[in-house]
Amino acid sequence: MKKYWLGFFGSLLIGGCKKAPSEPLLARYQDKYLTRSEALRRLAVPPGADTFLLLRSYAVEWIKQQALADTAYRLLPNLRAQIETQVEEYRTRLLIAYLSRLLTESLQARFELSDSVLLAQYQAQPEAFRALQAYYQYRWVKLPDSWLARREVFQYLSGPDSLWRRWLQEKGYTGAVVEEWVPRAALDSLQAFFPAPLTGLSVRTTAQASRVEGNQVYLLVFQLTGLILPGQVLPFELVKQQIRDFLLQKHLHEALSAFEDSVYRRAMARPDVALY
Repeated sequence: MKKYWLGFFGSLLIGGCKKAPSEPLLARYQDKYLTRSEALRRLAVPPGADTFLLLRSYAVEWIKQQALADTAYRLLPNLRAQIETQVEEYRTRLLIAYLSRLLTESLQARFELSDSVLLAQYQAQPEAFRALQAYYQYRWVKLPDSWLARREVFQYLSGPDSLWRRWLQEKGYTGAVVEEWVPRAALDSLQAFFPAPLTGLSVRTTAQASRVEGNQVYLLVFQLTGLILPGQVLPFELVKQQIRDFLLQKHLHEALSAFEDSVYRRAMARPDVALY
């Protein structure tokens, strides 16, 4: 409903047609006409709403706005020139904004960068991609506690992530292998089960805890498998999208600037355009 009212009052500022249209009308104010289709385009009608009542309310408010604008012009005659100037400036900015958005969408759709180009950008200045916070990789498992379970977990601690993941699937244990680099906040949900800070672990070391659920005691094991400290250079995979976004914005800025310069040069070549 909020979206509807924003569209409702915002669109009242736009005048209707100045020539009587052939389609159904909702209202007329002197030489301005408000058509039903135009009102529907401006209104965000909520599902299940009474369209007739909304259109009638819109038409009433539209006439009020036109009358108030005329009254303002009559009572403040010196305001007309200022208002017309502001309307023209707004119109120009709006047209340029629409054109810029159209060009940007077209350029983005055609912009392609290979991983090799991104990697070359990364390798050219790795010092620009230092971590501002710590990032972690880890894996964990929860299984019924027993000496056999502890022995089983110990066997997999030195194995690769692929082996750990297959082990979880085959046994049906609760757990995960987090290979992407994640910030400290990603560990918060697990930290509640472990007395010692998980972020204080060294790579390949573990933390263990027991948890009672009903009549079953479970063993929880957490292993830190990767760590990037603040100030260290981030790996390429972690900054690849950042580099792509930077190069895209650089490309858009250069392309739009070139387009603006081209339009300006063509305009200055016309006999009816000049600088004084």
